[in-house]
Amino acid sequence: MQRAERQRQLLQELARRRQMSVADVMAALAISRDTARRDIVTVTERGLAQRIHGGLQVLNFGVAIPSYQDRLHQLTAVKTALAEKALPLIKANQYVFIDVSTTLLKLTQLLKVHCTVYTHSLDNAISLATNPAVTLQLLGGELNQSNRFMSGAAALTALKPVYFDQTIIGAAAVNVQGVFYQDAGDAAVKRQALSQTGSGILVCEHRKFGQTARFCGGQLAQLQVVITDEPLTTIERAWFAPTTKFIYLTED
Repeated sequence: MQRAERQRQLLQELARRRQMSVADVMAALAISRDTARRDIVTVTERGLAQRIHGGLQVLNFGVAIPSYQDRLHQLTAVKTALAEKALPLIKANQYVFIDVSTTLLKLTQLLKVHCTVYTHSLDNAISLATNPAVTLQLLGGELNQSNRFMSGAAALTALKPVYFDQTIIGAAAVNVQGVFYQDAGDAAVKRQALSQTGSGILVCEHRKFGQTARFCGGQLAQLQVVITDEPLTTIERAWFAPTTKFIYLTED
């Protein structure tokens, strides 16, 4: 088994068990103690898990999905690389919806082309506020102070008149049933934006695939482009329409 696939299986098993010792990793993957330790070091250094004495555990043990503030400090290099892959998809004079996401915050920091950006993310708005190339529309509504986004009737009303050239979203979880999020109001904003766009674009780490969260923010059939750090499995690719374009940081 190649290292990348072995570590992917380790993370999938960790997501199920929540905590694993070195011995657990050895038994689950049929590998030596030295290999198990190296894999633990690798996935924890990449910010995909938390190292503990004698093994590892999921990030924010006891919390299903890390908070926004925790995510800001995880996988910074990967997030920047994903944002750089998404950047060329935004063309001059387009109307673009950019989701609340620590990866998409990186995208707003890189944006140079003249365009109009709608967002419900307070951090995206702060990032774009002094960008002379961007006409910024920050949606109104109630502020979620923990995850720093606006939602509610005012946000949905502001979206309704607009048809977007690109709707770029992140995800808390992706599975065969769609793209999912922690907050109902947040998910409603994404559903609205995806329902009125020429191109739906998902940008997120592969570790979000196969996970679960409470509120659906869109169907996979609404996505024309998927950008992630590692190639999807054959089963995961089958969730999407045959015409979906996949962009990876690593090769198949």
